[in-house]
Amino acid sequence: MKSLKNIKLPSNRKFGFFFTLIFALIGIYFFIDGPNSTSYILFTTSTLFFLITLIKPNALLPLNKLWMQFGLLLGTIINPIILGIIFFGLFTPMGLLMKLFGRDELRLKIINNRKSYWKKRKLNDVLTDAFRHQF
Repeated sequence: MKSLKNIKLPSNRKFGFFFTLIFALIGIYFFIDGPNSTSYILFTTSTLFFLITLIKPNALLPLNKLWMQFGLLLGTIINPIILGIIFFGLFTPMGLLMKLFGRDELRLKIINNRKSYWKKRKLNDVLTDAFRHQF
C-alpha cells in the first residue's frame, strides 16, 4: 500500500467543507421521512465540521490523514476485485466465444504448408501520402 508521505493531501479546509456537505446531505435524506434523532445528529455533526473548518482547519488534519489512509486501503482492495470482474466477466467469455466460432484474430494457428506468415497487403492499402500528411 502507498504511503501518505508521497501523496499530497487535500487542504484541511476543503476536507472540512466536503464532510460538512456530506453530513448535511445525509441528514436531509433522513429528515425527509420525518424529524428523527439520526437527522439531528447528522446536522449537528455537519455544523461542527463547518465551525471547525472556519475557525481552526488544522484541527482536521488527523481526520484528513485517516480518510486518505482509508481511501488508499479501499483502492488496494477494490481495484483487483473490479479488474478481476472485468477480466473474468468480459474478456474470458469473449475469448471462449471466439474459440467456439473458430476465430483466430492474432493468427496464432500453425499451418504446416505455409511458407511465410507475413500478411500480404495490396499496394492501395499503404499510401505513403497518408504518412506524410497525417492530419
